[in-house]
Amino acid sequence: MKGITLPAIFVSMLLPAIGLQAQFPGDGTRSRQENTNRPTLEGFAEVPWEATYAQVREKFLSLATNPDSGEKVEIVNEDKERSLLIRRNGIFYVYRFYSTPKLVLDSRPKQKQPQTNPPPANEEEDHTDPGKLFSVGISFRYLPGKDVQDKLENKYGKPKKETLDEKKIGGAVLWELTNEKEVPPKGGFVVQWKEAFKKQPFTRRVDYFSSKLKFQIEKEYKEFFSAEEIKTLRDLIP
Repeated sequence: MKGITLPAIFVSMLLPAIGLQAQFPGDGTRSRQENTNRPTLEGFAEVPWEATYAQVREKFLSLATNPDSGEKVEIVNEDKERSLLIRRNGIFYVYRFYSTPKLVLDSRPKQKQPQTNPPPANEEEDHTDPGKLFSVGISFRYLPGKDVQDKLENKYGKPKKETLDEKKIGGAVLWELTNEKEVPPKGGFVVQWKEAFKKQPFTRRVDYFSSKLKFQIEKEYKEFFSAEEIKTLRDLIP
């Protein structure tokens, strides 16, 4: 498969950044009510989860070409329907998109009612639906891990989990900001990555993810490895 394959999604979910001398970028969290409810992560900044690649690209293209926006925005790199790398006010953001692989769609039972105007088939494409935003990352210079964690805790409360290596330097800190009353849960989660720098825990990336699309990706990841066999059986036994 071209571009980001399903296995690669789970191997390389990296990147985000926050300047400690300023507020965190708006990330779509709902405000707390009298500090009794945890916020939920409905997207990142002004962009909601499941926004299409075209919508997000158009948004940043408009900002980049608007002389009155007051921001310096540049689309640094783009992989259609898969990712956008944005430099915004000197900070790098990677917007990641997901669509169900064509192989998985082909392995599923066919709908009885044909589409009125089906899109033209393209054998070179491994995805057919528009990419939907499922993750945003920010990359930045090394910052003390504790300072970044304190800033995140001030915004989201105590993390759900923290895993560190034997030296208590490298690892990850997880905040889960979801509405678990719904299945799959709405909202998202945040991951702060820590790594050794000058023998101390430092951070240079933080990731934001959609819980709903994470659930979908995990489900379709399992389908992906049996899709070819299922499709073959269906073709043999109509």
